[in-house]
Amino acid sequence: MKIMKHLCVILICIVPFISFSQNLLNTSTWTVGSGSVSGFSQNGATSENSREVGTNPFGNSSILWKGGNDGSSNADGGWNTTWHNIDHTETYRFSVWLKKTNSNDGYSYLGFYANNSGSLRLNDTFNGNPYFWVGDLPQLNKWYMLVGYVHGSNYNSNLSYGGIYDPATGTKVTNITDYKFANTATQARHRTYLYYDTNTSDRQYFFAPRMEMVDGNEPPIADLLGLNGTDPNMYFLSGWTEGTGNITDFGQYGATSSNLRERGNNHVGKEVVLWKATPNPSSNGEGGIYGHYKGIDRTKTYRLSVWVKKTNSNDGTTYFGCNSYLNGVHHTLNLNGTANTNPYFWYGDLPELDKWYLLVSYVHPNTYGGPYLGRIYDGVTAKPIITTSDKEFDNAATNLRLRAFLYNDPNLDDRQYLVEPRMELIDGNESTLEELLGVNPDSKLIFSYDVAGNQKQRFYCEEDGFCSPVAPTSRKINRKGVNLEDQGVVVAEQTGVPLPEEEIKEETEILDVKHTIYPNPADGRVTIQLSGKDYNLTNSINIYSVNGSLVKRININNPINQMELDISNMPSGTYLIHMHFTNGTVKTEQIIKK
Repeated sequence: MKIMKHLCVILICIVPFISFSQNLLNTSTWTVGSGSVSGFSQNGATSENSREVGTNPFGNSSILWKGGNDGSSNADGGWNTTWHNIDHTETYRFSVWLKKTNSNDGYSYLGFYANNSGSLRLNDTFNGNPYFWVGDLPQLNKWYMLVGYVHGSNYNSNLSYGGIYDPATGTKVTNITDYKFANTATQARHRTYLYYDTNTSDRQYFFAPRMEMVDGNEPPIADLLGLNGTDPNMYFLSGWTEGTGNITDFGQYGATSSNLRERGNNHVGKEVVLWKATPNPSSNGEGGIYGHYKGIDRTKTYRLSVWVKKTNSNDGTTYFGCNSYLNGVHHTLNLNGTANTNPYFWYGDLPELDKWYLLVSYVHPNTYGGPYLGRIYDGVTAKPIITTSDKEFDNAATNLRLRAFLYNDPNLDDRQYLVEPRMELIDGNESTLEELLGVNPDSKLIFSYDVAGNQKQRFYCEEDGFCSPVAPTSRKINRKGVNLEDQGVVVAEQTGVPLPEEEIKEETEILDVKHTIYPNPADGRVTIQLSGKDYNLTNSINIYSVNGSLVKRININNPINQMELDISNMPSGTYLIHMHFTNGTVKTEQIIKK
């Protein structure tokens, strides 16, 4: 028993040590006890701040910081960290795991401070009491990870990346507000609290706070969520870096000048490194990849896939194929058993230009007698739209590789983009197609337009009424001119919730916003009516067509609880009304124009 106790103590100590990598906050000072510890100054009374062994978000035993309360409407646990030196030109990420139990009395907070009046809203106005988020977690008795960003002083966008993440799904369930540093800031600190909770049975638990520079060396969000296990992909994609020519696991197709890797957005708007194929007047090979050969078991099935997008024109041909080759002999068969020395699953023109498609196909053992399983999937709807030609191994195959490229394109303005090439053994541990697609089939792409009617941005909405930008992955953040409001995302600071350190004594009740839209269907005017305590429409109301086009926008200068919309000049059909409410929530409703 003594040995087991010592082992438990060692394991408990290891967890904070591991999480310290890249982290400016040192939680190795967390010991079982109460009150402040080195690096973390308690918020509220000592009796409201204790540290105890409990179950962390990953199901393991760790030291948790527990916030309680004494029945008074004031601070109820949490901390302000010590100050840490920062570079005001860089972006920093602030995160913490939170879990609330018993009731939703009081409010949870995640915020920061910067010295020398260095905390700015994204519109460059000063905020002396900055919080990324204030409110109730989506569910009681469940861990959530809160992530906020403070951008460099030269950040020139109103786009917020922060959010609350559900570890069960790995998705962002709530958008929160980002900030930026003033050029006077030299230090910052992390803070998170429970506040204004008078229910003495309530508890809030804190785990694994982090404060780190976003410079490409910080752990990905998926790592923080504990979702990155062993990748079944046989290809090494971490080497997929910006540059030209060959890289680890992938050889270029065509000239080096035809093969460039650069940052761009994938099918859900996430910034990633894309492989760009560019036509070359002196070569028929216009760019693309040969995956390196990997050893295989010819009695098993393998799935090969890659995302592809073509721009400008349909000149040339897109190819997606494989090879199994050794000592001058090809070892790939068609499904009818005939030899194929140049096997392609598919070649041709993608259904639409400037749109992502996932190309998927399979190589089976030669005993396979089934149908073609390969498909080309629409990157917006996730629906299969084209069948690809699967292949088989012959009885001497020992290796396999993927290949995808653009060929024989004379149009020098054309480009073809590739991302996420994969080759996986089908053994039950492979990625699901849903994971490869990464798209909710019931979701939408929201499009924003400038005053001239030109599309500015395509924005992926994971679920109805919720659009979420992807968190930054490096310091190279410079998305000038991006208007988050065009995409239906609330970027204004939350209202109606008391902020600690302000002279606010009253508690604010948070309720669902009750609203009605009538008449529906309608042929002329539609009324939006809100009911409930102090809730109003704010920011704007956007009307979208069912294909995601912005039809009409009504700016709201002063919050109101009723608004009449004139839709008489709109064509008959179904539309989506996207509304912002003053409690920080958004809602999308469907209307029908007769």
